[in-house]
Order: sequence, then C-alpha cells, then structure tokens
Amino acid sequence: MARILGVLVERGLVTRTDERGLYRLGMQLLYLGGRLESKLRLRYVARPNMEALAQKTGKTIELSTLDRDQLILIDQIEGEEGVRLFTRIGSAYPYFHAIGAGKIYLAHREQKKRNEALQKIGLPMITKYTITDAERLEKEFSDIRANGFAFEDQELRVGVRRVVAPIYDSHAKLAGCIGIASPIFSFAYEDKEELAELVKGAAKRISEGMGAAWNDGGGIGR
Repeated sequence: MARILGVLVERGLVTRTDERGLYRLGMQLLYLGGRLESKLRLRYVARPNMEALAQKTGKTIELSTLDRDQLILIDQIEGEEGVRLFTRIGSAYPYFHAIGAGKIYLAHREQKKRNEALQKIGLPMITKYTITDAERLEKEFSDIRANGFAFEDQELRVGVRRVVAPIYDSHAKLAGCIGIASPIFSFAYEDKEELAELVKGAAKRISEGMGAAWNDGGGIGR
C-alpha cells in the first residue's frame, strides 16, 4: 500500500498532508476531473444539435475534442447512406494535417506552436490526396480562420469527405469540433458550401450552449 501511495503522490494524484500519514486528493486528480467534466458537458450540449444535423442531412455527424495534444472522437451519429464511416468513440486521430478537425486546431494555434506541432508529427502522405506542402497548408489555415470551417477531401480516407466547424467555450477558447462526414458519392464538391453553413450553424448553437458570446460581426467574442 505504501508503494502505491508513493506512486500516486509522485504523479500528483494524492498529496500527503502531514507526518501522521494522512492524504488528500492531489491537484492532478482535480485537474483530470475538470477535464472530464468539460468533455461530458460538451457532449451533453452538442448531442441534440448533432441529432438535428443528422436528421437534416442523413450523413454521419462527428464530435471531437483535444485531450493532451491528441484529437479524440467523443461522440458520433452514423449516417443513413449505406456506407459505414463509424470510428470507435475514444479513438485518436494522429494526423492533424489530414483531417478537418485537426486542421481546425492547427489553424487556431499561434504560428510558432503550429510549426512545432507540424515538425513533431511531420506531414506524411496518408492518401494520394493528403496535403503535404507546408505553404498550401498555411493557405488552408488562413481560409479556415476567415471562413469558419475546414474541408477535408479524401485526405485521411479515400472516398470520404468532411466539413468541420469549431466550437468555442465561455472563454472564447476552442472547445471542440463538429463535423459532417460522408462518402463522395453523396457529398459532391459542389455541396461543400451548403453543408458548411449547416455545420457552422450547429457549431454556433453548441458554442452558445457552452457559454460563448458572439460579436456583432457574427464571430466569436474575444
């Protein structure tokens, strides 16, 4: 038992209070609990908006968030198009440059931190459509910030397109992403703008549910 407690103390999960051997919850455990609570709240607020979007489009709806520099799928509603895009909830996407939600997170980082992240993960070619040119990616990041959504065109999986929008919290920080995913036979390139408006509307409603404020120009309050 003493050894187990020693490991817990070392990891910040519990803290020794005095020489009598009493312990209390550590800050790391409280931090982990806070992270879990925020993700549960995001999922709770997002779910009815995801259901409405799935009913309207018939396509797969995905909710993701960042956890310790990993992009995690935390909820999903499968589409009605006869092709399974289902990914297990809790799965991590390692290639930020190849998926819409990852592009959203990269676009929201400061230039220096974005460069560090890209250098760390590299720019591997996942499919023949994956963007591996740094300058072209920077142009995409600029477009994401300007237009409020990211578009993924078969870059992670051949035959699949996604359009993804950012969700913000009450501190105007990126809380997660909501996306529409679909096989290309029912998601033509020309559908991008229409689906983008739908997913942006859902993201705005979820953001408001998370306490985010929107300015007069229609953007997130700062």
